[in-house]
Amino acid sequence: MTPAPFFIVGFQRSGTTLLRLMLDNHPEIAIPLDTVGLWAAYEDRLEAFGNLATAADARRMVDALLAEERIRLWEVPLTAEGVLSLRRQPGFPGIMDAFHLAYAQAKGKRRWGDKDPGNMERVDRLARWFPGCQVIHIIRDGRDACLSQTRQTFGFDDLFECADCWREQVEWMRRIGAILGPSRYFELRYEDLVTDAEPILRRLAAFLDVEWSPAMLEYHKAVPGSVPDSKRHLWPLLNQPPRKDNAGLWKKALSAGQRIAFEKRAATMLRAMGYETLPRATGGYGAELYSMGMRIWRAVRRRMRG
Repeated sequence: MTPAPFFIVGFQRSGTTLLRLMLDNHPEIAIPLDTVGLWAAYEDRLEAFGNLATAADARRMVDALLAEERIRLWEVPLTAEGVLSLRRQPGFPGIMDAFHLAYAQAKGKRRWGDKDPGNMERVDRLARWFPGCQVIHIIRDGRDACLSQTRQTFGFDDLFECADCWREQVEWMRRIGAILGPSRYFELRYEDLVTDAEPILRRLAAFLDVEWSPAMLEYHKAVPGSVPDSKRHLWPLLNQPPRKDNAGLWKKALSAGQRIAFEKRAATMLRAMGYETLPRATGGYGAELYSMGMRIWRAVRRRMRG
């Protein structure tokens, strides 16, 4: 029986790429560079390809996908004939599956996975495309994930809007996970992964029904073959073993006011995930600190608005 594919999801800058490389270094698993919503975009354009009613329609879609930069960044030799020969099911899911199978075969592997943080909002599509698929959700302290986003050229540049989105997306994904159940949903924390990766990766291997492989811990040695040079700047630490000091960066980077304002939006979810927060603002020191922080934050926002 062919195993169902699996999907790595997580809020932007939460360690999805690190986890992708760890799993991709398993001798049986292939996970290409994420396509950033490309699959959903092509499903939305099905009419332009005749709804894949004929072999010629399918060929046109495959040709169009092969011309896409995100597919070319996989950096494996793919041909339309090769992709189409691997089509195991009809319709659009068959095209997507065939592309991933072609990538896996080019890497000498049998099992494919997909990594795209944006799929947190597309789990309904994933389940429709591949009933029985598994979802791996990596969660990072929202203060670190959002701090990292504000330092990139993509994502949020407003820390507090990011806090709202982090809380909503993590809560949404965890609720879906409760529906999928433990055989189809696996949740882990980024901080635990960088602190002690082996126990988590062993549980992940069991979840995916593959043998444990210590090669997953050697992912950093395989970066040149997994991440295009043009994208390496996005993840400068990938060619090193897990860095414990990359967790909790917010403790030095955020001001007291920023921390309090962030936690005003996301403290409940932070606590649910076991992350430290300031004392609840129910009186005494906690209320005083909260009030002070909010005054600082409002003053900063007034200055920013001119």
